[in-house]
Amino acid sequence: MGRKKDQEEDGVWQDREIRFDSPVASLELRPGEVAIDSMGSVEDTKGNNGEKGSLSITNLRLIWICTRSAKVNLSVGYSAVISINIRTANSRLRGNTQALYVMTKYNDSRFEFVFTNLVRSSPRLFTTVQAVYRAYDTSRLYRDLKLRGAIIKNKSLVMLPGEQMINKVVGVWNLSSDQGNLGTFFITNVRLVWHANLAENFNVSIPYMQMKAAATPFQSRLTHRSSPHLSPIALHLTSHSSL
Repeated sequence: MGRKKDQEEDGVWQDREIRFDSPVASLELRPGEVAIDSMGSVEDTKGNNGEKGSLSITNLRLIWICTRSAKVNLSVGYSAVISINIRTANSRLRGNTQALYVMTKYNDSRFEFVFTNLVRSSPRLFTTVQAVYRAYDTSRLYRDLKLRGAIIKNKSLVMLPGEQMINKVVGVWNLSSDQGNLGTFFITNVRLVWHANLAENFNVSIPYMQMKAAATPFQSRLTHRSSPHLSPIALHLTSHSSL
């Protein structure tokens, strides 16, 4: 019960955080997380040089667990990754060899991780991690809230692969500012998108998985724009990114 409560409070943290020496339970795959590959002989050359461990590559993160003690582990979410490169590293278990360098930034701090595959002549570590991260990086609009993006062209929504338009609502006011802006609302199977009619680049894309709450409170600021015989209703959205 406690673990479930923590997951509900934290939301999806697996791809957004870097965690060191976590409880083993937090290394288990969350719903929707898929293990793409697993390698049993990988060294954490930067933080635990000389220690053999296993590396799991999921669709959300890299999980390294030390063979000697599972209490020594890493969870590196792809959202924190800045770059991935292949360079030479000095490994206690393999000497000078090619290794995977993962540069990250999390909570205003930068971390560098270096992983060395202890299986000789195997490029699997490099090819798999780079391919999975590329897939994650190019699909951020499905998951992340986006402001002022290149998502509208000629007043039409630029659709994502597999995205389906459910409804288009014109004449929707965005009241996030005191003045308010009149625009158009797109409702798809993936997200809600709004853009200002006078400026297409003034827009927001909100995936459903980023929403924490949606409510329809009465908005008195709308009364002067609506018929006095109607009760104006506004949709108020709260996202995880805004908390």
